[in-house]
Amino acid sequence: SIYVRELSRESPIVGHRGTLAMSPASTMKIVTTLVGLDVLTPGYSWATTFHTAARMDGGVLRGPLYIKGSGDPKFTSESLQSVIAALRARGVREISGDILLDRSRFARIVHDAAAFDGLPRRPYNVGADALLFNYKSVGFRFNPLPDGTVRVTTDGAPPDGLSIVNNLRTATGTCPNDWRSRMQAEFDDRGNSVTATFNGTYPVDCGERDWYVSLFDHTGLLAGMFARMWRDAGGTWSGAMKEGTVPKNARLLHTHTSAPLASMVTDINKFSNNVMARQLLLTIDAEVSKRPAQAKRAGRVIRDWAKARGFDLPDLVIENGSGLSRSERISAKSLANMLEYGLTAPFASDFVSSLPLAATDGTLSKRFVNQPAEGKAYLKTGTLTGVKALAGYLLLPGDRKLLFVGFVNHANAEGAQKALDAAVDWVYFSEAAQVRALSK
Repeated sequence: SIYVRELSRESPIVGHRGTLAMSPASTMKIVTTLVGLDVLTPGYSWATTFHTAARMDGGVLRGPLYIKGSGDPKFTSESLQSVIAALRARGVREISGDILLDRSRFARIVHDAAAFDGLPRRPYNVGADALLFNYKSVGFRFNPLPDGTVRVTTDGAPPDGLSIVNNLRTATGTCPNDWRSRMQAEFDDRGNSVTATFNGTYPVDCGERDWYVSLFDHTGLLAGMFARMWRDAGGTWSGAMKEGTVPKNARLLHTHTSAPLASMVTDINKFSNNVMARQLLLTIDAEVSKRPAQAKRAGRVIRDWAKARGFDLPDLVIENGSGLSRSERISAKSLANMLEYGLTAPFASDFVSSLPLAATDGTLSKRFVNQPAEGKAYLKTGTLTGVKALAGYLLLPGDRKLLFVGFVNHANAEGAQKALDAAVDWVYFSEAAQVRALSK
């Protein structure tokens, strides 16, 4: 299906099966991020708070430390480093009890990371968590050396519990697309302990490369990094990390505040970050419902939101808000209506600039190069097996703006990218030519 309409006009310039509900792949992130900006506001931020009900005795916290999450999509090692520095500055040098994690902002769900495509270690399959840390992924860095060996390190300090067995040797030849599989990696999980073994070869022509893998569970990764960073900061911790709930009599020790939503939306859309989109959808539901967030309730929340703003989304089916789903659906016309609202809302500049710019950045950095739409189209991409999608804005001369949505759902959809790109260029070229003709 394809649907192209000029802003504020009723009839489409191009319309083919525009009302048919189809799989949008990652263009569904347009819905999640736009509603997020409207409901939460661009300046919204997430707070991760640190509490205790125990007494402090000579720098020793004699009881548990509580960490309460609110769903921060980007609580990273750098965030944790700043938290640890703040706790140490408050005089805490030893935590003699456990660290208890309060995840009550999101309802408990069982997430099967293998359910979508059988690849549970891929970061895009990570499930949402009220205390998401480092996208629940570990980054390995590979660097070929002149002696035929390969240096394997982690992106930043490795968490406690991670062991690396490196049997890699370099190989000659060009860097193949399947360079990761050449390393014959094996990952052995045992609770909070993971062994990563690399037995194969690494082509010299690959140079230095990173590979991000989802290894630990949510608690295990945070526990391993906290233990490592706390020790490196000169602290001592003798307990374990477990589930818990912040007691009413606990006092606040520190609050970590995330970057604003406007920044998060840019990461979600330009780089199509699935787990961040999942976090945002649940946050929308938590804020609207005032209950522990559930993704299954969010579809109704978004349909009600649209009605309150003057349009319907009768064909919307939303599972997790990222588009990484076989059940999510929306029509090209409905998505165009969403895009129109995004272009007229008070936060329009934040939303539009969050989308990849043709031939410039994000997932469009290498598309539309030297084509009519280069630098003049903000478009979200979408790709799944059997799905190709493209949706956003074409900025024409004379300050004209077009809404563009194209979906291809077919077993051979992978071959449709050139057709979608050609459709963008054709629409842009023909409409821009009319503008130029009328101006003469």
